[in-house]
Amino acid sequence: MGLEEKIRRLVGKAIFGYELLKDGDHVLVALSGGEDSLVLTHFLSFWKDKVRIRAKLTAIHLDMGFPKEEDKYLSRISFLRAFCEERGIEFIFEKTNYGLQAISAFDEGSANPCFVCSWHRRKHFFRVAEKLEANKIAFGHHQDDVLTTFFMNLFFHGELSALIPSQEMFKGKLFIIRPLYFVEKHLISSFVAKKGWQVLENPCPFSKETMRNAVNELLREKVYPLNPKVKKSIFKALFNPRLDYLPKPPKKKFE
Repeated sequence: MGLEEKIRRLVGKAIFGYELLKDGDHVLVALSGGEDSLVLTHFLSFWKDKVRIRAKLTAIHLDMGFPKEEDKYLSRISFLRAFCEERGIEFIFEKTNYGLQAISAFDEGSANPCFVCSWHRRKHFFRVAEKLEANKIAFGHHQDDVLTTFFMNLFFHGELSALIPSQEMFKGKLFIIRPLYFVEKHLISSFVAKKGWQVLENPCPFSKETMRNAVNELLREKVYPLNPKVKKSIFKALFNPRLDYLPKPPKKKFE
């Protein structure tokens, strides 16, 4: 099986297994310009056309306002616009100052810059989705993101939880969907390289210093190499909880 066919099947498994794309849907696709979002947009468009799902896709790119090489950035935006036009997808480009707000928060020590950026970005998507009457927002989270989130929640939040393929918001008025749920990162990177697509690098000055990156590095360099089956086994475990072998809180407090 070729690389494109493999990714296509994995995306199809998520889309049809969790009903991520149905007739009447209007999906707002978060298109950052990175590898994940390009592959997300490409295969969402493929499956919509392949099985003639009567759904609408609208891609949105947010300029977060981080300092960057403007000419190179605008060249990448032109590529994204053409990328969407080739697939019959409307492209929205909006400028924000969320990145500068995150930098200010870091300089003042008032908040985690990643939290500030993520919070504003997600709220912006919610507002645009409401304005466009979109009922779903698609993010490019892949299998590696799912596993990293699981361990972050385990290490730092004391809970067993992870990203899910379809997440209900606002009592069902909106859903966050993750069509790349079963796709590993290395497949995405290989596919983008094979296609020769222009990738928009993340201009965030904190992007390589996050706790998420640290956990991802720990998994990639220490955990997954333990055995070729480790990564698949951990991912499988998310679908196979043995609740009878997990403790419940004590029924009574001990004074």
